[in-house]
Amino acid sequence: EKPRILVLACENDAYPALDMGAQQGNSYSQWARVIPVRCLGSVNTIWITDALNSGYDGVILMGCQKGENYQCHFVKGSEMASVRMSKVDDTLETLNLEKERVETYEVAITDIDRAPQLINDMAETIEKIGLSPFKF
Repeated sequence: EKPRILVLACENDAYPALDMGAQQGNSYSQWARVIPVRCLGSVNTIWITDALNSGYDGVILMGCQKGENYQCHFVKGSEMASVRMSKVDDTLETLNLEKERVETYEVAITDIDRAPQLINDMAETIEKIGLSPFKF
């Protein structure tokens, strides 16, 4: 069986970066399913838990930059996502899964080379740690 990676990408920066990267010839793993979200701040850990419980091997969250150089169109969305995702390690521990299965990244719209590479890096990680035990 092949790995499955869920990518939840901010529709304002990360998703366009992946789209423009593809137009420039940058490809990412065929194991990834990219779903645009209005704002990463709207994502909660239940979505991640559900994805992992249903057989996804990894989850990537790509949102806007936060902090001094913030680019979030919803002002505090990236910060909210950061707070929520800080609790995801506890969830993974409860599920007895490796913490490497979930990654959160800040992605600018100009990261057309970096965004696809982040997905490829996750695919390599999944190959190393193996498929989710929930698949079997």
